[in-house]
Amino acid sequence: MVLLNDYFHNDRRANNGSISVSGKLEAYVGNYYVSGEGVPDENILLIYYDPNVDSLYEAVECKKENLIACMTADYEYAFVKDALLQKFSEDISEYNTTIIPIRDFDLQECCIKENVYLPDFLSTIRWIRDDFLSNKNLDFDFTAFEEIDDGVEYVNPDHFSINEIIMFIKSYGR
Repeated sequence: MVLLNDYFHNDRRANNGSISVSGKLEAYVGNYYVSGEGVPDENILLIYYDPNVDSLYEAVECKKENLIACMTADYEYAFVKDALLQKFSEDISEYNTTIIPIRDFDLQECCIKENVYLPDFLSTIRWIRDDFLSNKNLDFDFTAFEEIDDGVEYVNPDHFSINEIIMFIKSYGR
C-alpha cells in the first residue's frame, strides 16, 4: 500500500514555471497531451504520453494505455506510473511538483490516514470505511451503512485507486 499522507505537506512547494505544464509538455518536450489545463474549476489534469507519435503531425490519443500521470491543477502533486516516473520527473522538474509513484491507475494500492493533513484537492471526498460489508469479522458500522444505503458517494480510505479519486473529484469536486 502507498500511504499518501507520506507525500502531503502543508506548505506550497510547487511553482508555475516559465510556462504552463501543457505548454511545456506538449510544445517543448512533445509526445504529451495534457487534458484539463485552463478549464475553469478543473482540479485535476490528466497527462497522456505516447513516444511513438510524430508530435509535429499527430496528437497523442486520450486512451487508457497512454495515461501516465494525474496532476493537481496547481502543479503541487502528481500521481505518476512507475514505468515513466524518471522521464516525467525530468520533464516537469522546473515546477517542483511532489511526485507520487503508482503502479497503475486502476489498482487499489493507495490509502490515507484521514485524520491528518489532506491537501485541498482531496477535501471534497467523503471517506467511509466499508470493509465491514464484506468482512464478517469486523463490527458492523450502522452509521456508515446508513450513509451508504442513502446513496452517498464515497471512497474507502483504507484502499482505493487513483482512478477512484479522479472520478470522484471530476464528478463531485468543487
